[in-house]
Amino acid sequence: MLIPTKNNTKSITDLREDTLSVLRDADRLGHVYIFNRSDPTGVLLSVEEFTFFQEILEERQDMLDAMELEKEDRGDGIPIEEIKKEFL
Repeated sequence: MLIPTKNNTKSITDLREDTLSVLRDADRLGHVYIFNRSDPTGVLLSVEEFTFFQEILEERQDMLDAMELEKEDRGDGIPIEEIKKEFL
């Protein structure tokens, strides 16, 4: 679970004044929470963590697509013998 801690939170001022350090922290920790006046306003992800989440979302979407395809009527199909006749 992603939980804001002292180590993985930065302010808008930190981001503005020391962007490279915030980026390094995101790369090292995987993510950094960005706060503006004590209110969470965003999350900066490392490329590795972003890719990980992206792959999870794509796999989930593939599963949902497969579930939808399973519901579709496939009809009676064509017997294999008829297909063989076409190609032999």
